[in-house]
Amino acid sequence: MAFSVAVGRDRKRTVWNDVAGDRMGKPTGKVTLSSIVGGTVSEVTPARHRGLGRGGPALLKRVPLFANLSARHLRKLASRCEVVRYPANRTVVGQGARGDSFFVIADGTATVKKGTRSIGTLGPGDFFGEMALLDGRPRSASVVATEPLVTVRLTRSEFSKAIDDNPEMARGIMAAHAARIRRLEATPAH
Repeated sequence: MAFSVAVGRDRKRTVWNDVAGDRMGKPTGKVTLSSIVGGTVSEVTPARHRGLGRGGPALLKRVPLFANLSARHLRKLASRCEVVRYPANRTVVGQGARGDSFFVIADGTATVKKGTRSIGTLGPGDFFGEMALLDGRPRSASVVATEPLVTVRLTRSEFSKAIDDNPEMARGIMAAHAARIRRLEATPAH
């Protein structure tokens, strides 16, 4: 499948989107994160690119906060995202810094740190910073790229514009967030 991405002010470039295949190489129709973002990033210079192309809504749909959004709303959010690359050992977000962006990892790995202690590892499909979209409060942990990292970033200001333009989008996000809080409250404490 091919889709177009903006490469400059008015230029477009066609990017081929590989679809995952089974063991025999036959397409399964399942779109992978690398197929959505990997091709786009390899075709775009510099390291940032706004908008995710046709595969963007599928990537965002995997994020629980956006799972209840309609296809139309997912397309609107995807158009406000940007693909950002980070080199190995670069801090993507720092603990205590003001939260202003949400990230989905498309390729690479990162370490989550509280102070100097590593508390987790993130890889393709994992996301972080979703609370920053809602409250903009300081980050509770740092995320550091352990290898070259490709992320999809949605800033708080772009998220706010999307909500302002589409107030009904907020209902779906609030419902998903409420469901997540209820699941966490129902989980027994250890």
